[in-house]
Amino acid sequence: MLGRRLARRLALPIFSHLPFEGGIIHSHDVAPLRGMGNSLEDLSYHSITLTMARYIIYGAGAIGSILGAGLYHTGQDVVLVGRGRHVEAIRRHGLQLRAEGRLRRIKINAVDNLSKLKPKAEDRLMLTVKAQHTADAARTLATVYLPTTPIVALQNAIRNEGILATRFQCVYGGLVEFSGNFLEPGIVEHTRNNLVAIGKFPQGFDSVADTLATDLEKAGFRVERSENVMDIKWWKLVLNTNNALLALLGCWLQKGQSDPEIYPLMADVMEESLRVLQRAGIHPQAPGEFPPLDLAIEKLRAGEMSCDYDLPPEERTYPSTWQDLQLKRGYTEVEFLNGEIER
Repeated sequence: MLGRRLARRLALPIFSHLPFEGGIIHSHDVAPLRGMGNSLEDLSYHSITLTMARYIIYGAGAIGSILGAGLYHTGQDVVLVGRGRHVEAIRRHGLQLRAEGRLRRIKINAVDNLSKLKPKAEDRLMLTVKAQHTADAARTLATVYLPTTPIVALQNAIRNEGILATRFQCVYGGLVEFSGNFLEPGIVEHTRNNLVAIGKFPQGFDSVADTLATDLEKAGFRVERSENVMDIKWWKLVLNTNNALLALLGCWLQKGQSDPEIYPLMADVMEESLRVLQRAGIHPQAPGEFPPLDLAIEKLRAGEMSCDYDLPPEERTYPSTWQDLQLKRGYTEVEFLNGEIER
C-alpha cells in the first residue's frame, strides 16, 4: 500500500497589515481596540497592561513562533521555548516574522530551557513540538507544572493528546491549518491560511477551551470551536499523508496540486488513507469551511485545485517533512502520519 511504502522510505498570512513595519514591537505597546474585527487586518493598537494569562509555547519553531507572535500582538504575555540558536537570535534581534513579502521584528520573550522560566499559576501550555518529541516534552513539562495545568496540543498527528493525558488532567486538542517556514534561526515565515480548531480531549468544549479560542481569535486567527476536535485532527492527518510524497519529490504544495504528474498520486495517497480509516470506523470531519475529504480527493484528482505555483521560494508551502530533511534534523513525523494509517 502507498502509505506503507512511503513510511518505510522515509523511516495565509495574518500579519500583513500590522503597524511598525521594519520596527520593533513590544507587547506593552499594542492591543486591539474594542469593537474591531477578528482579522488582524482590521486591528488598531494602543497601550495596555498585559492580561493575566501567560502562554508558554513549548517547541517554538515556525508554527509555534507564528502562534506566539499573534498572541503577543494582542497584549498577551507569551514565552517561546525553543532551540538554542533560534532563541539566541530572538533574544539578540527579536523574532523576525515574514508574511506577504513584509518583515517585522518583535521583541518577544524566549528561553531555551524551562529551568530559565519561573512557572505561574495562570500559565497555559501550548505544545508545538513534532509528534515524535511529545513524550519527552510531556515528561519535561510535568517536572515543572502541576497536572491541573491546561495544555493544548497544536500539532500534527493524533496520538499527542493521549500521551499528554497520562501526565496532565486538562488536555485540549488543536488543529493547525496554516503553514509556516523556518527560514533560519530567528526568522520564520507565515505562508498560507490562518485556521485553528480547539476542543477538549477526547471530547467536549469547556470554558478553558473557549478562552483559548477567544484569545486566538483576538490574535487574528480564524478559530473553530469543536466538541469533537479529534475528528477534525483525523481530517488533517489524511492531508498530512502527502507530506512524505512531496518530500520525496522535493516539491512544494502548490506545485503538487497543479502538476498532472503529481496530483493523481496525491489523490491516491489520500483516498487510500481515508478508506483505511473508514474501515476502522473512524470518520474524519472537515472544518466548517473545507469540503469533505471525498469531495476534496475528487477535486484534486480532476486538477481542480491547480493554482499559480511559480512562486518565489519564500512564498512556497513546503510540508514540515520536507523542511526536516532540508535542515538535516535526523527525524521526520512520517511514522506518526503515514505510519498511523499502516497501523
